[in-house]
Amino acid sequence: MSRAAAAARENLFPGLLLQGCLLVFLGLYLWNEPTRHFLAHVARIKIDMGYGFAVISYVIAAALMPEILRIAFFQRGRPRWRNVTNFLGAAPMWAFVGVTVDMLYRGQAVWFGAGSDFRTIACKLLVDQFVYSPFFSVPIIVSWLWWRDSGYSRTAARAIFTVDFVFEHIFPVMVAGWCVWIPGVSLVYFMPSPLQLPTAVTIQVFWVLIITTLSERKAAPPPIDTPPGLT
Repeated sequence: MSRAAAAARENLFPGLLLQGCLLVFLGLYLWNEPTRHFLAHVARIKIDMGYGFAVISYVIAAALMPEILRIAFFQRGRPRWRNVTNFLGAAPMWAFVGVTVDMLYRGQAVWFGAGSDFRTIACKLLVDQFVYSPFFSVPIIVSWLWWRDSGYSRTAARAIFTVDFVFEHIFPVMVAGWCVWIPGVSLVYFMPSPLQLPTAVTIQVFWVLIITTLSERKAAPPPIDTPPGLT
């Protein structure tokens, strides 16, 4: 539980920042005609591409974007082989997750309808955040990335299927994710069905921007003139 509480505290500020971005996005969608026109165009592309849109958009947002950020802001514009292996190791998993998210959104539209009333959004949110995420997507994402970062070893693969791994790795990520994705998913299900996946991808991009920046800064050594306790 201490890991989960720490994860929630660490993600409080980025979560609030992301929620502010979501409010801006919602305001633009509701009151800005050029934004609505652009999103309508995105919706048509999504319909035409089908599941291919989910694959491409999730690979770009969740696998490629973090490596681009690391190269541009933390590696002084110098690509490393590690960036390539990180991307290649994450892309197949994110492509699969993107397709399952699209399937979830399509299924929920059939189960609960395509309305944006409180009851419909609440039902979809509950299934998304308390069934799909904790029992499917988060375990897959956390386990895959942990296995990748452990060098795809057999020992790491076996560790994934233990109770300790669930409580030490998966549960803290789930708690941190709830701080961000419960309001985010509410916005997703408020949007028309063709725009739900593009909206989720937009949230994913913002989340990647914030988390990559914070994680890289945390990993970097403090400057020599930084007083103790301020890092």
